[in-house]
Amino acid sequence: MTRPFAVCAALALLAGCGSGASDGDGSGKSGRGASASRAPDVVPTESRPPAPGRGSGDPDDINGDGRRDLLMKVSGPDPRSRGGGASHIAVVFGTEHGPDPTIRSVYSSRALGLPAVEPPATGAVLPETTADLDDDGFPDFLSTGGEEIPEAERGPTGSSQRRVQYVTWGGADGPRRDAKATRLRLPAQDAAEGYQETVRGDFDGDGRHDLAGLRADGTAVALLFGPFTREGAAARTERRALAEAGPTSYGTLHADEPAATGKPRTTGVFVHYGNDGEQSAGEYFAARPGGGLPATGRTVRKGNGHAFGDFDGDGTRDLAVGDDGGRNNEPGASKEEADVHGSYAVYPGDNGTVRTYLPPEGARQGSYTAVDPDGDGRDTLLRGTPRDPVLIDGDRRVGQLVRRPPARVDDTRIPAGSGTHQVHTAADFDGDGKDEVVLSWTSTRLTAVYSTEPTHWWITDGVSAKDDAAFSSRRFARRG
Repeated sequence: MTRPFAVCAALALLAGCGSGASDGDGSGKSGRGASASRAPDVVPTESRPPAPGRGSGDPDDINGDGRRDLLMKVSGPDPRSRGGGASHIAVVFGTEHGPDPTIRSVYSSRALGLPAVEPPATGAVLPETTADLDDDGFPDFLSTGGEEIPEAERGPTGSSQRRVQYVTWGGADGPRRDAKATRLRLPAQDAAEGYQETVRGDFDGDGRHDLAGLRADGTAVALLFGPFTREGAAARTERRALAEAGPTSYGTLHADEPAATGKPRTTGVFVHYGNDGEQSAGEYFAARPGGGLPATGRTVRKGNGHAFGDFDGDGTRDLAVGDDGGRNNEPGASKEEADVHGSYAVYPGDNGTVRTYLPPEGARQGSYTAVDPDGDGRDTLLRGTPRDPVLIDGDRRVGQLVRRPPARVDDTRIPAGSGTHQVHTAADFDGDGKDEVVLSWTSTRLTAVYSTEPTHWWITDGVSAKDDAAFSSRRFARRG
């Protein structure tokens, strides 16, 4: 297969071109990806806008052409002030060979029609998810901002602020620039305090995209089913009460990914209970065969790391939950139990036997991402460490993604081991049945100019030493 970035001399986008070698056996999950060379510092030129599509069922196919796109935050000027910086959302559009960084669009909060709200702490932020809410084949952008709650409307918690969701409607050319965003209409019982978090999914298995919202008081998850009207109202709503109700200041809501193509599948929901830096438990609403979520959730073990995936290859989606290595080191903080420390558990989607694993030392920290690098239908767990992500299969460490930053960015020298790597996402971007991993890199040496958003990216070829693309996004939202 010929890839659009294969000519190293012309574009210098392949970090693995002519260098880097795997010290594994090259068999996908058992190999160890490595990249010995320093990445090139290349900011791709913007070549052309994406071709309009006809619509698809993929919530990450922004222009609806049938190819998955890559979304990222980038640093750029603040369109609402003189000087200063702000985050923008960039869309790197997909091709038959994967995302092409020379075909991209960048959106500010103003371009997405988000309101300017004072004080800034309550203002609208950039999109947190995309979903085809009106079922026209094109994903819409969902953003969360905030507003003051009038004293007469404050609920039982007495909160003075609430989060507010806005929808920027999509189309064949992407989200519609400069059109006023629509405020999401919440059920009457939720409107007073709003949702702490909102995620996408397909919670009844009908193939239409839905939203789930975690109530600010932590008592329930609201399910908002599509299609939504252009006034922001759901077709219908349901609720799932939580066994452990409480403030959600540090709690989080997660949902499995809706199917991109093919037969629709119901997506599970996971509520991670709030904590103060220690590992905490959660509640899992597993997708039921035939559609829908159960009326009550299943309490799961303590662990701040999680990922949805098919970890046993049986065709049903599972949930991995475990220790991510984070700790509250304040005086008097309790130690984690022995059955929590360093381990993770897999909760099968069919409510079968829970399996607990203890990876080897050096592979017990970091975020959780499910990845299927060889296309066999069984996911493995990628642990996102600050340096080089580690691939885990059960109790075994089976691979590592080693990527090195550029030696120099602008006039700043970059030490080989500096900065922080993050696993941005993993998905099959080129349609070959195998997942690619998207890694980002951030350095404190560059934040004075480029803020805290990542500046360099790798789209790996599975978990091998090769990359489909390696590029810098630091000038995506800037001129020059």
